[in-house]
Amino acid sequence: MNTEALQDQAPTTTGGRLRQARENMGLSQQAVAERLCLKVSTVRDIEDDHANPNLASTFLRGYIRSYARLVHISEEELIPMMAKQAPIKASKVAPMQSFSLGKTRKKRDGWLMGFTWLILFVVIGLTGAWWWQNHQAQQQDIANMADQSSAQLSQGDDATTVPLGDGADDVGQPPAVVSPSAPQSAALAATPAAPEAGAADANGNALVMNFTGDCWLEVFDAGGKKLFSGIQHSGATLNLTGQAPYKLKIGAPAAVQVQYQGKPVDLSRFIRSNQVARLTVAAQ
Repeated sequence: MNTEALQDQAPTTTGGRLRQARENMGLSQQAVAERLCLKVSTVRDIEDDHANPNLASTFLRGYIRSYARLVHISEEELIPMMAKQAPIKASKVAPMQSFSLGKTRKKRDGWLMGFTWLILFVVIGLTGAWWWQNHQAQQQDIANMADQSSAQLSQGDDATTVPLGDGADDVGQPPAVVSPSAPQSAALAATPAAPEAGAADANGNALVMNFTGDCWLEVFDAGGKKLFSGIQHSGATLNLTGQAPYKLKIGAPAAVQVQYQGKPVDLSRFIRSNQVARLTVAAQ
């Protein structure tokens, strides 16, 4: 009867069997820890069947075998118990490790995604600011042209003299006269007669402009002298002579053909971008 009761009370786990053997020998956990050179907490975990997730299973099995030899328990008696407990321990530890790795990876991916969006917003903001500045500059140029054109058209004088040159090149040439009642395309011609136009073309610094549409422009020579500022209409021709190089500002580059020293000046880049042409014309 007593034998059956003892069998019913026999521990069924590795830790319980080691604790029973230790108590039968009258040893404390401290004594076992000192003899096995282990921490008391490690001995307590072994008896409670708690496996430290940071402790490799190889070391844990070695500690259990050393404990079993100390309390005179054969390995054959413990192996079945250890085999039953091993899958349970693995199932408890593996999900925790997988969850920890997944959480770390998710946190890293979220940080990278946030940094990527930040860079994208900065690039979009800089592009928008650059476009807005260019747009504002173009609008300001157009407004200045309109103001200057309105001021010229509203002048109360009967005629306005536009100097076309200085020095010896202007000797014997009458100034161009802009009459409010006459077409500007005829009044703003640099030379009233064909022979003088030929003389202007023969000049090495002659700047000739033919207009196919209404266009506002300004022309300065190298000395800073304003040679022309105003509007030319379709069909007009403007011949200017001054000190090269010339600085031109043309409101509608597609409406004018510029020649210098008998060679055409390329305005295609301004026409394609639909911008006000600002350029310097000099001898090549």
